Amino acid sequence: MIEAKSTKISETKTDFKISWQFLKANYKSFLATELFAFLAFILVISIMMGIIVLIFVLSPGLEPIDLVFDRAKDLDITFRVWLIVPILAYLTMVGFLYCQFGLAYDIFTSGDMFTEFKKAFNYFKEHWWKYILLTFVTGFSFFIPDHIMQRRLETSPWASLGSLIIILEVLRYLVIFIILVVFSNTLPSVTAQGNLKNSFKESFRIVKKEWKRLLKTWGIYFLIFIAPSLIISGVSYLTFPVLEGTVWIEVIRGIAIIFQVYKLFIGFPMLALIATRIYNSVEFERYKPLIKYENPSKVDAEDKISVGSI
Repeated sequence: MIEAKSTKISETKTDFKISWQFLKANYKSFLATELFAFLAFILVISIMMGIIVLIFVLSPGLEPIDLVFDRAKDLDITFRVWLIVPILAYLTMVGFLYCQFGLAYDIFTSGDMFTEFKKAFNYFKEHWWKYILLTFVTGFSFFIPDHIMQRRLETSPWASLGSLIIILEVLRYLVIFIILVVFSNTLPSVTAQGNLKNSFKESFRIVKKEWKRLLKTWGIYFLIFIAPSLIISGVSYLTFPVLEGTVWIEVIRGIAIIFQVYKLFIGFPMLALIATRIYNSVEFERYKPLIKYENPSKVDAEDKISVGSI
């Protein structure tokens, strides 16, 4: 019994250790993927707005002024444009960011344990619509910026519900944690075997078999990469009425931005690597993978645990 517990602790430790080593060795590829995703976000908005402006200019029934909130005559049109365009750009960005799971899968299933940025395009070509659909299950909880209403308590209509707001924010983070535990393996699964429906089946099989390991691994991940944002969000809410108008508010906002960057540029690649490491190392009933690699899997010399086995 003690030996089994020790093994689980070792697995969790190895999940982080191996993933961190591979992130350092392949960080240029992961960073390039994220930078390109942001570029794609800007390009999609620019192209769509260019097309929309052209339509407004050429259509006699539409007025270009309706694209500007402060001067629009028909706010319904303005709202629809500024709602649809960012959402489509966001989905494109996150869909490409999820190609990091493809890079992670490539690392763990190749013989040399390295990947290249250009391979992200192959995974996007194969799975882009699946990645985007999975965004509605996993992506929104991870990428939505942290925010608690920052208003003067004495003037806010929510003044008597301050505790409720904080409770709701904590509950939101609890949902994020549940999503990590239950659905994080859908992404390496859909990358490996290509079927969206089967990815949920495989993810549930992993949860059923290794729920203790998942709780421990994602609990530590949550504390390292996500909890800091929750803490700074709570601090911002509690101190805003006192510190409003002072430099400390800007300091807190600066720290919040740093945590967001940290979560995205370090936390998300680690998310992809850890989830893929778990997916590859757990023994469960699998569906047939899309690609069979000829290179043998390597074994970590210190921990004696396979880090590339399918």
